[in-house]
Amino acid sequence: ARFAQFGSRALMGLTAGRAGIGLVGTLHADARHLMTTISGARRTFRWGRELPILLGLPLAFELPDPLDCVLDLAQKVTVLIFFTLDHIGWVRQLRQTRSGLMSGLSSIQLGLKFLTVSCSLAALLAARRLRRCLASDSVADAPALVLERKQCMFGLVRNGLMAVQAAHLSRWLETSDVLVGVLCMWTSFMDLVPVWPERKLAVQPSLVEKEVAGKLGGPRKRDVSVDSMGSTEGPESDEASN
Repeated sequence: ARFAQFGSRALMGLTAGRAGIGLVGTLHADARHLMTTISGARRTFRWGRELPILLGLPLAFELPDPLDCVLDLAQKVTVLIFFTLDHIGWVRQLRQTRSGLMSGLSSIQLGLKFLTVSCSLAALLAARRLRRCLASDSVADAPALVLERKQCMFGLVRNGLMAVQAAHLSRWLETSDVLVGVLCMWTSFMDLVPVWPERKLAVQPSLVEKEVAGKLGGPRKRDVSVDSMGSTEGPESDEASN
């Protein structure tokens, strides 16, 4: 839904110069209508999204670095303020009057300013974590460090792009509808990647195994097991490799 919403915004930006003129004007109006409809639907289903953040507030106090603790707490509080103002704007727009729509729009744009701050703080936290990962030279934790670096880079890029988008939508720092539409489509794709189910690769027997199985008249049991990622573990290992 978010991908389609901001794809419509990008299309609005591309056709803005010929709004109301012929086929391009019709396309511009249809894109605006689709964007507004999806935006309202997403705002309706946004109720309750703040509950996991509220439950996660105590976790900020468990961070060892005091500065990280303050930044994480500020990031969560600002995003909670965004959700609150977004709900208020949604309720005000239910009146379907010009004053109600304008009042609701002002509340939503104010909330998006807090979202800009929240995304900027999240990007800053990811940058600090990435710096610590790059400074660490522990050989024993090398695989875990590589994974954490990827996660930090992912968070830094995603939250940085989200801050640019929210700043434009709040009219705090306007850029371009085309740029913001494309960036939102890209971050929507980024949000999809972590939850996309992994494809399990089928294990193919080697040529040697096929030859041995053919000579013995049946399949031969392998000495090691192969997991879906292609790594092996011997019979003496009790833990699955990561």
